[in-house]
Amino acid sequence: MKNILFIMLTGFLIAGCNEKKEEVKQCCNTKNEQKVTKDLIDQLPGTSVYQLDGDWTSHKGKPLKLNQLTGKPVVLTMIFTHCEYACPMMVNDLKMIEQEFSSQERNEFNFVLVSFDYVRDKPERLESYAVSQGLDDNWILLHGGESQVKELSVTLNISYEMLENGSFSHTNRKLVLDKQGRIVYSQNGLQTNREPVVEAIRSLL
Repeated sequence: MKNILFIMLTGFLIAGCNEKKEEVKQCCNTKNEQKVTKDLIDQLPGTSVYQLDGDWTSHKGKPLKLNQLTGKPVVLTMIFTHCEYACPMMVNDLKMIEQEFSSQERNEFNFVLVSFDYVRDKPERLESYAVSQGLDDNWILLHGGESQVKELSVTLNISYEMLENGSFSHTNRKLVLDKQGRIVYSQNGLQTNREPVVEAIRSLL
């Protein structure tokens, strides 16, 4: 009888230990995943665009820092939604680039549009623009303050000037950023050859 009780007690202890170990394992995995994300941000190189520390707001109304884009390649440009000529052409250029990739590949990188127009292009306006342009969840449209927009434009070497009518004169430039926010390729102009941009993106996937 004592032997039976000893065996039963030993079995319960072993089962209890196994359950406890499994709980610790799950806990630690969760912590490690959070730590990896923080490490990626902490280890950003000095040449990363994501070193800029401004607070942006996405077209979904969510606050966002550029370093939150870490982990995926990004195709980035600057536009404004009231633009009637160059910006729609730029967005169309990017949509044509997007079509070069499978639906699975598209999930591995993002398109980011940053507005010059810090006065009119509030998140609600950007959301409406995204819908009108048929942009899906792989696209992020950002609104920021005047100083943030200027700082980013200087970093990206995209010049702009606000005109008296509230419109903007600006450089048309597409940039490909790696997973750490370093510029690996840039292309000036509209309706340009998309193959170099596609190749630059593929090299990062």
